[in-house]
Amino acid sequence: MSSGTARLKSLQVVGAAAVIIVLAGLLGVRIVDWARASGTPGPDGPKAPAATVPAPHPIVVESLQVPCWGCAESKEWPVRFRTDLDLLAPLGTGSANAAIWFKDFAKRSGSRAAEAHRARERRVDGPGDLGPVLRGDDPLLIEAEPWCDQATMRYYPGIYPMKGWETELPDLLIQLTFAKSWVARGMAATDPAKAMEDFRRAIRLGRLMRQEDATVIGDLVGLACIRVGAQGVYDLAVKQGNTQLALLASIVLGEVAPQKLAGAQRLTETDLAPYVRKNAAGDASLELSEKKLDHIVAVAMSGPDRRFRAEAILELNFVRHLGSPVQREKALTVLNQLAASGDGTLVDLAVWARDTKPSAEVLEGGDPLLPPPPPPSKTP
Repeated sequence: MSSGTARLKSLQVVGAAAVIIVLAGLLGVRIVDWARASGTPGPDGPKAPAATVPAPHPIVVESLQVPCWGCAESKEWPVRFRTDLDLLAPLGTGSANAAIWFKDFAKRSGSRAAEAHRARERRVDGPGDLGPVLRGDDPLLIEAEPWCDQATMRYYPGIYPMKGWETELPDLLIQLTFAKSWVARGMAATDPAKAMEDFRRAIRLGRLMRQEDATVIGDLVGLACIRVGAQGVYDLAVKQGNTQLALLASIVLGEVAPQKLAGAQRLTETDLAPYVRKNAAGDASLELSEKKLDHIVAVAMSGPDRRFRAEAILELNFVRHLGSPVQREKALTVLNQLAASGDGTLVDLAVWARDTKPSAEVLEGGDPLLPPPPPPSKTP
């Protein structure tokens, strides 16, 4: 082989290698860009993709109505705002699942659980009845902001499996702290536009938390976030003399308490705790009427709210293992039907309820998917 030919061959090899290196580099850039756009971990951890927040829909006063939560028809309603929250605080357009960031603060498995604990320790007293809040320039509060501009927040079953009493929850306290901290910052702001931005961010976080409709406690904390944000909007609207916005915010605030009451009633209607009996040997059984069981089955199969369907499925776990032979068979049939349905969250929970026998601890304790009981009164 001549020296010219050898040199030409070498140049061809170098050129081909250069092309491969460039293509590999471009692929790496595309992977990083994709990871950041999708909110998946990159070299520096999860990054929220850029997002916009649409302006609230125009308020047409003539179209606003005060929902009659005390009327008979409300018994068939989902426990959700009847008022269009897009009039108050639309969700952002971000393409990432906000849960991939918030999950890192979970007390049980979160990689940043200790950081969330430290954040709680550095809270200060907020204005009014907000309680402890983070300072407006707290780094963690700032980091959370773009995640509230995303369009979705989904934990189950992609991040946390639905495992009945063992189902993991995100750190709901840190999420409520963020919402209250934004409201506190808005209350202290001299720029009304900045204040309204903070109030609406708190509402957006609450809407994201309620979006999935998987657990009662997560939904209630989301409702609390919406309440504090809406209160901020109302107070500022009154101060500015914006009667239309004040009216809208007042209607939203007026829907909070009825939703809490309606939710508590629906939980009571499927609760089996009063029906559990134990004999002298400590064996548990159920004394359950067919009417009660039929109601639980109806809620589990076709209730308008997923979280209350999930609670009914948890109650069917007791029936499946503690009811009479006929009731056990009925519960098994229903759970098998739910296990073959198309809702992944309810499918996982139905399989768990069908196959897991209630432990002694569960029979003595409470439901981790429900709010904790209030502390005992200090008064005699």
